Amino acid sequence: DWPDGAEVTGDPNVVFLEDEDAFEKIRSNNNAASNNREEDKSGLTGSPIIGGTAIPATSLYSSVCVGGTFDGMHYGHRKLLTLAISSVQPISGRLLIGVTRDEMLTHKAFADRIPPLEERMAGVLEFIGNLAPGMKNRIRCVPISDEYGPPGQPPESESYPGLQNDFDALVLSHETLPTGRKLNRYREDTLGIPPLKLLCTQRTEPHGMSSTALRRIRSS
Repeated sequence: DWPDGAEVTGDPNVVFLEDEDAFEKIRSNNNAASNNREEDKSGLTGSPIIGGTAIPATSLYSSVCVGGTFDGMHYGHRKLLTLAISSVQPISGRLLIGVTRDEMLTHKAFADRIPPLEERMAGVLEFIGNLAPGMKNRIRCVPISDEYGPPGQPPESESYPGLQNDFDALVLSHETLPTGRKLNRYREDTLGIPPLKLLCTQRTEPHGMSSTALRRIRSS
């Protein structure tokens, strides 16, 4: 079941994902993605990455972003990244992964137990490299130093050199959905650019410990 408060009505930009077996499916179908590339080029639409049949092209996006602390790469992190990959259009779609800088994490519980940025980024890249090696040229991992990251920057901004704010989807957990909706309002009202499709996952705690719980254990 979805957690209390996760449901959002009247917002066409929010999509709740039923994603319990996504992690296993993407692993078992990773080879199928490579084998079916020629079929994609010949006119078939959709991605073979998730599930036994192709995901409709309307559920895939050309420029997907996802962000987080990625402290410890627990189940929730792996699920979030897996769903982000599965939401990218095959062949030409791109994925940006933002990892929060150390100075933005000082307010978190047991902040002294959070690994440094370089270590956390290395963990993300190792997981992504093992999960989707064929996508390495279409995935970029960058440090983020503000609340919204690259999708909250003006089109002409140089805050994140080499990145263009052409994103059309953001993968996030239900815990951060309010921030995603706030970002969309900022994009529309302040930046004058279209809102993102918010692809929201269910809570992850029933399947494993949160980052805070893991840091609490490490500090004991």
